[in-house]
Amino acid sequence: MKLKQVILLSLVAAISHSVIADNEVVSPESVGLSSQRLKNMDALIESHVTEKKIAGANVLIARKGKIAYFKSFGLADENKPMQKDSLIRIMSMSKPVTSTAIMILYEQGKLLLSDPVSKYIPEFKNQKVLEMNPNGKGYKLVPVKREMTIRDLLTHKSGLLYLFVGNFYHEPERQAVLDLYKEAGITDGTCRPDETIGDMVKRLGRLPLFKQPGEAFDYSLSNDVLGYLVEVISGMRFDDFVSKNIFAPLKMTDSYFYVPAEKQARIAAVFKSDWNGSLTRADDKPIVSGNLALCPSDAYATEGKYLSGGVSVISTAYDYFRFAQMFLNGGELDGARVLSRKTVELMTATNHIGNLDATFLHDHNWKFGLGFAIQQDRGYDVDSGDVGTFEWAGLYSTRFSVDLKEQKITIFMSQTTPFGMHFGLWDKILVQSSSAIND
Repeated sequence: MKLKQVILLSLVAAISHSVIADNEVVSPESVGLSSQRLKNMDALIESHVTEKKIAGANVLIARKGKIAYFKSFGLADENKPMQKDSLIRIMSMSKPVTSTAIMILYEQGKLLLSDPVSKYIPEFKNQKVLEMNPNGKGYKLVPVKREMTIRDLLTHKSGLLYLFVGNFYHEPERQAVLDLYKEAGITDGTCRPDETIGDMVKRLGRLPLFKQPGEAFDYSLSNDVLGYLVEVISGMRFDDFVSKNIFAPLKMTDSYFYVPAEKQARIAAVFKSDWNGSLTRADDKPIVSGNLALCPSDAYATEGKYLSGGVSVISTAYDYFRFAQMFLNGGELDGARVLSRKTVELMTATNHIGNLDATFLHDHNWKFGLGFAIQQDRGYDVDSGDVGTFEWAGLYSTRFSVDLKEQKITIFMSQTTPFGMHFGLWDKILVQSSSAIND
């Protein structure tokens, strides 16, 4: 009887949360958006569902602190419609959460961004960089010119790599480092082994780097190292620290590293799409392509000890809106201050990579802050956002954008692989979001 009561209360809480989110949606006109123009968004997403390019999606647009557009489209799973409170694997949209956790410790005086990583994780001491021999046969290991710092991790200038990025870039040095990663059992944070993230990070620290720290932007496992740093410095499990210091104060009541049993039915399935009408459910077995290995079924574990700072968070469009709105507000939401305004500026309005380009996900008009790509001008690939807009994405086709000038947040959450297929759709979503501005 007691168990039934717990389940009933959990269901009531879940339903109540959805109703609260509905009640928070205001008239688009009240925040300077056009209802008529937002119908273009309806047609855009509905066409992609009808053409079986995606199974379903949630789209949320907020302006001036209010949600003005929040709609669900298509399916969350076979025979199950997408709902506003569907739980989504946000994958690399976990990274801004991890960066926020590090910056909370920074504000608490527990660390400096200039601190060497080896101060907290000894395995990162005396690292080497892999260089190919001039004749192309074999390689040598040379000492780092300086130690890897926490700032290097936050800006992906650490010299670390992701295995899956090796599907797109094929330098001999990269492949040599990735071969060593594979031999050491390094993963990209999915298909989680029966170990802690600290176990993997320690092995990673002993391996050669791809580039000298600080000299190149390369999207990487840096956030997994940051997640373990949170554990070492705080003395708490990473998920506990995030829940206490980010999810709880922001009332992100549907955000988890491992989804509790009573909410498992709300998890949206991942679908594999060829973008030409072939759409198949992909949750049942690993997705492997070259250096990419994904395990969508990981999301159905109710507990575990592998806590990836890069990809582990499962959330909703509404919860992530609350996270993004905190940044748009300068670090606070509904009276709960998570970060100071100056720290938010340091993370989202400061170029930390100089003349380097953050070009893995973006074109040459983007730079990188501390956990976010930052738009530098309105040219090149997408010109619908304003200078100073910051954003990031997730490998199962999730994305968010925060436009500071227009006080506007745009969130798209699908569960579709391969990742690159949704790029054109995202660009059109930004156009629709921007062109709906009517003041």
